[in-house]
Amino acid sequence: MASVSLLMTAEPHLVPGYAGFCPQFRYRCGETYGNVTHKLLLDPCVNHAETLVLTNRVAGDYDVMRPAKDDIDIVNRRFKVRDSTYKYPMVEGYQGFVPRLNGKLGQKQTILAIEGLADFERQQIRERATLNHLNKVIGLQDKRMHPLSLQERQLIKSNNQLPLSTVRPDYTRTLRNLPVEEPCEQPRNQNPSPYFMDNTNEQKYFVSGYSGHIPYGYAHFGASHLPVTNSALCDFTTNYKSRQSTEWAPVTMSQPEPPVLIRSTDIHHKNIGLIPNYLGHVPGARFRYGKTFGNDTRDGKRWLRGDFSN
Repeated sequence: MASVSLLMTAEPHLVPGYAGFCPQFRYRCGETYGNVTHKLLLDPCVNHAETLVLTNRVAGDYDVMRPAKDDIDIVNRRFKVRDSTYKYPMVEGYQGFVPRLNGKLGQKQTILAIEGLADFERQQIRERATLNHLNKVIGLQDKRMHPLSLQERQLIKSNNQLPLSTVRPDYTRTLRNLPVEEPCEQPRNQNPSPYFMDNTNEQKYFVSGYSGHIPYGYAHFGASHLPVTNSALCDFTTNYKSRQSTEWAPVTMSQPEPPVLIRSTDIHHKNIGLIPNYLGHVPGARFRYGKTFGNDTRDGKRWLRGDFSN
């Protein structure tokens, strides 16, 4: 009985169905694909690549990128002393605001976020220290605080102590009451439309790349985009305001029509005829002809007064 080693193809060999290049394979025949490739891979006379196709895929020459330990300590200390959403490690894909993250490239988001937070916290610490030092100097020079060390005693020695004294008291009143003319700033419109801006507004134009309709744009050419759109919009605004004051202005009647006195209880009126298809009795209507029903029934009671005119 044959052993298992005779039934299995010896290693190394290429798997049947491999579509890659195998040197000298086209010149070998009479054996299976596995046996031929096994002999070719071990033949020292065949030129091979430096590494086999089936190599160890576990990479060992890589570096793990992590933030500096000082940055991690600063971020964790900040998270402990205040109610902050930032802590180490940062969540991948966080879409919120992260200080000092803009303009940094080349590393993972978590590393850049921790570095930005650490830089921001260092700046805050420096600013707090500067503010505390300034408050201490003011307090010592105002004698609201007593110096406790030699360094604090040296802070009192200054050419300009606080509060500052007035050099020329006689000019204080003059300078304080001196009027200063300041131009009145017009309130800004948050959503201005270029169609209805004033023609003197510098922002009255369409931005470059605008592909919408430009009113009166067909009559302006031979210039760049901004001057053309500015002239077209000025023409549109001028034409719109002129038509708004002339064609679209409300019409007022110079002489109103005299009111017609009609009593709702009367059927036959002197100035108004009856409605067509009226089926009631009209005095003398059967003896008149040549007029419409409305004109004939105007002042319908004239037949009763003896007026038999047509």
